[in-house]
Amino acid sequence: MYKILISNDDGIDGPGLRPLISELSKIAKVFTVVPKEQMSGTGHGITLSKFKKAVKIEENFYAIEGGTPADCVKYGLIAFKKEKIDLVISGINTCPNMGQDVIYSGTCGAAREGAMKGVASLAVSAAEMHATKYAHSALAAREIAEKILQNKKKYKAVCLNINIPQNYKGIKVVPLGLNDYNENVETIVDKKGNFKYKLSGRYFSGGKNKGSDIDAVARGYISVTPLLIDQTDFYSIKKIKL
Repeated sequence: MYKILISNDDGIDGPGLRPLISELSKIAKVFTVVPKEQMSGTGHGITLSKFKKAVKIEENFYAIEGGTPADCVKYGLIAFKKEKIDLVISGINTCPNMGQDVIYSGTCGAAREGAMKGVASLAVSAAEMHATKYAHSALAAREIAEKILQNKKKYKAVCLNINIPQNYKGIKVVPLGLNDYNENVETIVDKKGNFKYKLSGRYFSGGKNKGSDIDAVARGYISVTPLLIDQTDFYSIKKIKL
């Protein structure tokens, strides 16, 4: 029987978590290790030199207090080492992770961690902001997971970033696009005279992204983007002379 480790960045109360667990349990033995709290935007951050409490929710399901998504995958792969995890799936995120969002995303950070440990991994996101429906995303995630598991040698240690719109027409394997945001830093001064800053902003546009993940989702397709673990810019290595 296949064995899948699930994590996320929305925490134990993430609305996409239970639908994903339910759907994947149809094809595999599922292990779940997630942050206890909301950890969106934590990227691939990890915790060093600090103990984190693991809270058992139910059999093979743990929440890590103060743990990042990448922490959870590290802990999960070690804790369930004897089970030989076949696939790591992170999600289902409550909003898209497209373009440069994959750098900031805790959902993607968890999947990258799995791939770095030699396990094929999927970062799965709903393709609309503040999604309320997840059954279709969970079904699509299961179908993609089955294909990966059936071809384990071909997809060994691959990291796939996946965005799933409602009523999707099919799947497009595409590169990342580029998002534009109206970003702002709000500043306040507290009673003690300390400055406090808060990053805010809203999505503005996907810019010119024909053929990208942003374009595919806008046209009603599931976007699948393979992400590199080695971030070396080999093209620039040939050009840089210092």
